[in-house]
Amino acid sequence: MAKAPQRPTLNSPKGAFKFPKLTTPDTKFKAEGEYSVKLIVASDAPGVADLISKCDKEAADSLKEAKANAKNAAEAKKWETKYLPYAHVEDDETGEPTGDVEFKFTMKASGVSKKTGKPWTRKPALFDAKGKPIKGEVEIGGGTIGKISFQIIPYAPTTTVGASCKLALEAVQIIELRQFGDKSASAYGFGEEDGYEYTKDEDGESPFSGDEGEAPAGEEEVEF
Repeated sequence: MAKAPQRPTLNSPKGAFKFPKLTTPDTKFKAEGEYSVKLIVASDAPGVADLISKCDKEAADSLKEAKANAKNAAEAKKWETKYLPYAHVEDDETGEPTGDVEFKFTMKASGVSKKTGKPWTRKPALFDAKGKPIKGEVEIGGGTIGKISFQIIPYAPTTTVGASCKLALEAVQIIELRQFGDKSASAYGFGEEDGYEYTKDEDGESPFSGDEGEAPAGEEEVEF
């Protein structure tokens, strides 16, 4: 049996992360666990139209093959594409397009090798803005800005999603980190003003700590 050709690894445009599960797999609906992230990008950003076109072509090719192998017209109709790994974002209140596109990337966290019968686990590789691997624990929250390394993989048609494709997550580059609960000053309506500017002193303590005691442990600055 001929070996399937290796699919190219692609890089997404830079965008904002939504519901990132990149350090701990989600096991709520899948016992094997799944890493995932949604990427929100402006529809007119460089590379977005090309990625949409690639997804559409993979889904169309998958549907064409499924229909060719269908026993009859009724079975062929079951394979019509019902899902794509992207969606045009709509305003929650008005239902009008926002001008953004949402791409979903996923990675299966564990399984059993069909070749060896041995269990395996994996997780996405994480890199900082300079391209250095992130080895320590880091919380990656919604609103983080970054890029995704991935492959476009066609789905075997099912009655649930039809003939389609998925964006198989491989690695993530963190450009601007937002941790859980973090908000920027602009999110609170603050702009830049002249005046007091916060800095850490030489021994790393907060200037607010004074002589009243040490700052809570574990609140060290994460450097990339």
